[in-house]
Formats: sequence, C-alpha cells, structure tokens
Amino acid sequence: MSAVTQSPAASAWAAAGLAAFPFLFFVSAPYGKLARDGWGAPIDGRLGWFLQELPSPLALIRALMVHHRADDPSSSCGAGGWTADDGAPSMALVAAALWCAHYANRAVRYPLTRRMSPTTFPVVLSAVAFNVVNGTVCGSELARRGCEAFGARNVPGLALMLLGVVINVTADEHLRALRAGKKDGGGEGGRRRRHKMGKDGKSGQQHAMPAGGLFDRCVCPHYLGELIEWCGFAAMTGTASACAFAFWTFANLFPRATAYREWYRERFGGATAVSRLPPRRAMIPFIASS
Repeated sequence: MSAVTQSPAASAWAAAGLAAFPFLFFVSAPYGKLARDGWGAPIDGRLGWFLQELPSPLALIRALMVHHRADDPSSSCGAGGWTADDGAPSMALVAAALWCAHYANRAVRYPLTRRMSPTTFPVVLSAVAFNVVNGTVCGSELARRGCEAFGARNVPGLALMLLGVVINVTADEHLRALRAGKKDGGGEGGRRRRHKMGKDGKSGQQHAMPAGGLFDRCVCPHYLGELIEWCGFAAMTGTASACAFAFWTFANLFPRATAYREWYRERFGGATAVSRLPPRRAMIPFIASS
C-alpha cells in the first residue's frame, strides 16, 4: 500500500493544493510587488511576515509531541525518545530540526534584514491558517515514523534540500542588496550595468530588474530554491504529507512567478527586456515558460 493511501490527511491536503493551483493563476496574494487595494486593513510588512511564519514550526512541534507517544500503537518507537536503537538521531528529529531552522530564518532573520512592503490582515490570516494545517499534517506523519533512524537512504534528499536552501538564500540576498540600493546586487562591479532600472507608472517608484547568476535564467530563482528545498525534504522523509507540501509550494509559487514575470514586462518594455539573452523563464529554467 502506498504512503499516500496510508495518510488520508496528506491525501486531502494534496487535493486541496491541486484545487487551488489553477485559481492562483487568476488571483495572486496581494503582497510585495503584487500588492493592491481592496484587501483589508494594512499591517507592517515585517510584523505580518513574522506572525504568519511563526505558527508553522509551533504547529509541527505540537503535532510531534501529541502523536509521538511510547504507548501509541501507530508509533514505531517502543520506548519513547527521539533516537534510534544505536543512539543516532531519528529521521523525524533531523527533519524537525531542519524545518525549524528554515522557519527561524523565514520568521526572524528574513524580516529583520530587509525593507518590506505593507501587507494586509487577510493575507496574514490566510498564511497563518495554511501554516497551522501544514505543520500539523506534516508533524503528525513524522511522529508516526517514530525512531526510524536517519541513514544513508535519507542523505540524497538532505543534499537536495540543502541545495535548495543555498539557491533560495543566495537569490534572496541578491534581491535584498538591490532593495538596499546596491545595484550590483552584492556581486562584482561589472554586474552593475546589467541591472535594468525602470519606473512604476502607477507609483512612480524606481525598480530594478535583477541580473546575474540564476536571475539570467529565471525571474524568481528564490522561488525555485524553495521548491527544490521542499522537494528534497519530501525525498528525505519519504512521507506523503511532505510530498503534499512540496506540491503546495509549486502550486503557490509558480503562478506567482508568472505574475512577477508579467509585472516586469509591464515596467521594463515588454518581453525583450525580460527575456534578454539568455532567455528568462518564470521560475524553472529551460522548462516552465510564460
């Protein structure tokens, strides 16, 4: 029997992502470059980001503690604890640590190191709801894996996850440098000339179209990195809920990346500007275009 059929909650969660995917091509969450009026009371972007990201690790930890019981017949741990028989850390413990590290970066370091546009209460509340459900579903299934040892079979997924982290953080820092007024994006001086500047016709604000590295291949390499990260997490844990989360990541970020590509087209002179050599895709180089 497959892992998916053994986890009805994960199956339902994946089905919800599948239903939301086409809808998100038409309605983008109104924050960042895609912010617009009519979506409720504004809230400081940094505070909103912290409030919406924090519930995810809390929900995961709570689910782990609730479902990881020595007397739980669905748990593979006979004597409790979070280590394998040989004393090595369990796969669930490693996965939980990586999850919490990711969200510590997202909830704390990320908003403290950059300027952020205001968001709205509905956006924050919807993100909180998603993170509570996602953390609970993923944490519950991890807990039922009990003290399964972290071993060689988990390493390829871990390596893929770390690759995604590097891509995501590198691209985020590139964008942060641009927002801070460093037009070379933190790279070499010769790259400075490659960042095309444009003015938003609606707000009059100056914007830069980043270049260099993966930004020459896709508009949103930071989204690509996050997708790779959670695909690696799914491969490492082998849980249906993590696979559902990876799909949710794609279902949410790919439509948003295509919207960003159109946003750049409108402000930088059409497809020629966005697709300067080498051609740029929305999020996945060489494959997913828009």
